[in-house]
Amino acid sequence: MKKLGSLLISLGIFSTPILGYPSSKDEEVLKLLQQVLKEVETLKRENQELKREIERLKAQPASQPTIKTEEKPETKPSEGFLSKGGYGAGKSKIDFYGFIKGDLIWQDSSSVGTIYLLWALPQKMGRHDSTSTITFRHSRFGFDLIKPYKDFTIKGKFEMDFYTQSDDIGNRPWNPEHAPVRGRLAYLEVIKGPWELRVGHDWMTISQIYPFLSNFPAGSYMGNLGYRATQIRLTRKFEISKEELLRLQFALERPYNFGNLNNIVVFDSDPNNEYGKPGVEARVAYEKKLFGRPFLFALYGHLSGQEYKKNYALNQGDVKSTSFSSGLELVLPLPIFKKFSPVLSGELWYGQNLAGYYTGGVNQGVRIKYTDGTNYYYSIDLRGFDRTKHRIVSVAPVHAVGGWAELALNFTSKFKGHFGFGIDNPLNKDLKYIKGARLSQQMSYAHLLYRFVPELGAGLEYLRVKTDYRKSEGDDGLVNRLMLSFYYYF
Repeated sequence: MKKLGSLLISLGIFSTPILGYPSSKDEEVLKLLQQVLKEVETLKRENQELKREIERLKAQPASQPTIKTEEKPETKPSEGFLSKGGYGAGKSKIDFYGFIKGDLIWQDSSSVGTIYLLWALPQKMGRHDSTSTITFRHSRFGFDLIKPYKDFTIKGKFEMDFYTQSDDIGNRPWNPEHAPVRGRLAYLEVIKGPWELRVGHDWMTISQIYPFLSNFPAGSYMGNLGYRATQIRLTRKFEISKEELLRLQFALERPYNFGNLNNIVVFDSDPNNEYGKPGVEARVAYEKKLFGRPFLFALYGHLSGQEYKKNYALNQGDVKSTSFSSGLELVLPLPIFKKFSPVLSGELWYGQNLAGYYTGGVNQGVRIKYTDGTNYYYSIDLRGFDRTKHRIVSVAPVHAVGGWAELALNFTSKFKGHFGFGIDNPLNKDLKYIKGARLSQQMSYAHLLYRFVPELGAGLEYLRVKTDYRKSEGDDGLVNRLMLSFYYYF
């Protein structure tokens, strides 16, 4: 720019006498100088356009936010990569994440579940010698996607693990060496200011905090009310102050049924679908910083239902049962022993018909009464039900209360511990006449995790599970379980 200015000044000075004394030669020189001046003006315009383009390119990254990743002191956060942009769409940014996990498991008694523990068997039913196994199935990977626009942002997530059965378990044994990928999460999200709309398969809107456990179900059937559900969720955030946030959430969701009820329940006759309307969930959470760390208090609840048929042979007659829950969640940093940054977290809930996807009531949601015309039978599922001769009389919900509490400690920046207790306690009278009913279940645990570097860790967990049964049916079951786990986070 300085050279260009000097050139213009020189040309201006040089042209002054020529303009004062015109001649034929002067006119030719004047035309030449005028042509040079035009070219200089063109260069100026091109230079200004180039400058604007450079400024635009400098500002472009700020308008395209990167995926938020875990901070790693040794390396810069991942910049992600771009999708192809299929079906006429533009390219979206993608981040790939997950962990590879190997578990060595030992327990002093058999239980329902081997690579993960669901509940203990009665003393007189279970094999009470020790068992052990090694598994990789908890390993997990996923993709985060993001597409920013001027006024809103589109996000998406796919997350998978390896807990799918590898063949027809009804006809052949499960081959533990063959592990098809299982979908865990799959949803899209549109964010505009304080509003968020999420559609797809995600963790339930209710009950959003979980105990820190290596045992895969993370406290389900043992006090933690939580699972994944396909849903349409609307979230509204209110910033009370710079450090205070109120989060309101409402969702329509589809309950999930774990069992096939003796081949009666198929895709077209799932009691959750037959109910005729989606379940609803709602949650309000207050979040802020307390003692420099996150604090949370939340209230939640849901309402849904099921519809069974009195006569499954003819698919006639409706028998309905409702499902509901109400609960609270807490994450509380403690002002004592500040060296270890202690945090107390937990959940307390009450509800009915909480089996299946809600994992409450120790997976005992309803008490089904049915008859063959002569005798009456009671069950929490329909495994003994014969559709050709049995008819359902009534379906009554099982009420339950439960919760869990956990203390987290940071011994060092690399070494952390989690210590907790949980209980799931159905109402005993709702389980009257149910053979093998689980009257309650408790867990207590200690989980230690050490990270050698941010990407590599090892964990040791002790889990004690006690399941209460009637003495006439084998008395209580008790399992002590040890897990040694190795992680590679990426």
